[in-house]
Amino acid sequence: MSKKLSVSITTYNHEDYIAQAVESALNQRVNFDYEIVIGEDCSTDRTREIVTELRDAHPEKIRLLLHDRNLGRWGKFNFVETQRACRGEYVALLDGDDYWTDPNKLQKQVDFLNSHPECAICFHDVTMFFEDGSPAQRSSCKTKKEIFTLEDLLSGNFIFSCSAVFRRGLFGDFPDWFFTSMTGDWALHIMNAQHGNIGYLNEVMAVYRVHQGGFWTALNLLEQVKDSTELLDHLVNYLDRKYKRPTEAARAKAYQYLSETYYQQGDMANARRSLLKSLKICLSNRSIPERQLVGRLIKLQAYHSYEWLKLPFSRV
Repeated sequence: MSKKLSVSITTYNHEDYIAQAVESALNQRVNFDYEIVIGEDCSTDRTREIVTELRDAHPEKIRLLLHDRNLGRWGKFNFVETQRACRGEYVALLDGDDYWTDPNKLQKQVDFLNSHPECAICFHDVTMFFEDGSPAQRSSCKTKKEIFTLEDLLSGNFIFSCSAVFRRGLFGDFPDWFFTSMTGDWALHIMNAQHGNIGYLNEVMAVYRVHQGGFWTALNLLEQVKDSTELLDHLVNYLDRKYKRPTEAARAKAYQYLSETYYQQGDMANARRSLLKSLKICLSNRSIPERQLVGRLIKLQAYHSYEWLKLPFSRV
């Protein structure tokens, strides 16, 4: 039976969080029928027991995908299987360690998408809660506008997964590279944004937890930057040709950032390679690279000589 919306929840070892996540989905006030699809990836704690109890208490609303083995690194296979099981016209994402704070969230986003057929995605701001005791922060788009595009999204992911609602079935099956990328939600949003704009609601309606148990949080900066850069490499051939130029521009910037990250870690060889890659992308797209980019490359090409030459002047 089709539903207006499916809530897609993926979870693994979330025993301290999963009940709050599911209950925040159950507490939504809507005028349409929706389902909650939970993909439980063979947790080693009490997560499976908790979601089973919740399903038994709400069998009309919750469907469980209880895998008989862990589906692999980064939870990608669990995520994809959960997406495939969704039957709604729209899909709302919610990780098992996040939760929604506004009981009208789904109604607001469905109303927005119903009234904006040109949009593929709708998202909102979230509260970032840090379990290390750091002050909570509001995620907020730098540019306050109602509608964003794929070109905006190529510059970096500004859509937190717990804030996204999108139209189901906008693209075919997930490409092979999706399963090897650690950047899952950004890739999904980009694939959807090929088929429509991105609507933004200037409200806080969810909490995104930042903790060491989170997969992306556990990665170091270099791992995060490398994976984001590799994703853009894949997108050059995946996206329609009309997006080639903005994708290449995003790649050039990504390789510059990767070069800077290597440089900060003292890896001059990879810093040079990454900056040279950025320069080649700029030249191949008939764009003039900034003088700063060329100067940086010269500096890295002769790092030791550069350091020796500047030493006397640094002491003046």
